Amino acid sequence: MDIWLKLAVIVVFALLVYREILRSAALNSTIQLASVSKEKAGIASFLIIGLCVGLFVYVGMSITNIETRDLKPYHTPNSPEFISIYDKGVIELNGQYIKTNIANVGEFSALATTLTQKCNGNDACEVQNMFDYVTHIPYHTDHTSRSPKQVLQTNWGDCDDKSNLLASLLNEKGFDYRFVYVPHHVFVVVHVDDETSLPFLRASLTIEGKKYYYAETTAAGAHIGMFNGQFPYSFEGIYDIQNNKPVDLKKVSFRIG
Repeated sequence: MDIWLKLAVIVVFALLVYREILRSAALNSTIQLASVSKEKAGIASFLIIGLCVGLFVYVGMSITNIETRDLKPYHTPNSPEFISIYDKGVIELNGQYIKTNIANVGEFSALATTLTQKCNGNDACEVQNMFDYVTHIPYHTDHTSRSPKQVLQTNWGDCDDKSNLLASLLNEKGFDYRFVYVPHHVFVVVHVDDETSLPFLRASLTIEGKKYYYAETTAAGAHIGMFNGQFPYSFEGIYDIQNNKPVDLKKVSFRIG
């Protein structure tokens, strides 16, 4: 359902609730009605108001409640986080809203420079070194979207936390990448020009004629291009964060080798 249609539905139900409250108050103040009629009217008003309030809450929560890790817009049990679609970093992909949490360019410039200073400009080396740094951070999840700074401070993160950190580092060095969403998971694919240092059996996606190699941030000790078991048939969406647009899955091809 379109966001403006949802807002219109909320307004309509709010008006219905307001009208029923006024009607119920008027009925209760009319002393000439029989007690049976007042009882029936009171029950009817109660049911209508209850229905309106229930629908109001349901539609309202469907707008403000955004799943941070999946494409499924439900509230994860025990999650303290409710997110507005107008928050910074919220993207829309295939009708679902997803919370991203990438650092501003410049925030991790010093770290990216330190991690890549011995690569002498080799892009595969730079990407792998930043990737190694992220994958060695312990995996742990709390079903909220945490900033890269929080990940570094606490030294743990889940798939979206660590993917956000890797993306933030890639941004500092100007690398091209995409976010790939599958059920209950997200990972990064990144473009590398120098393929000689990548694994022999390397997984990649070709998007608009350009190769992007798998970068599974939850796998400690992994290499750029290492296959994580996710084939395109399981993809629920691919997003180009840098240009703020979804990728047409029909134009994506997969290859190992």
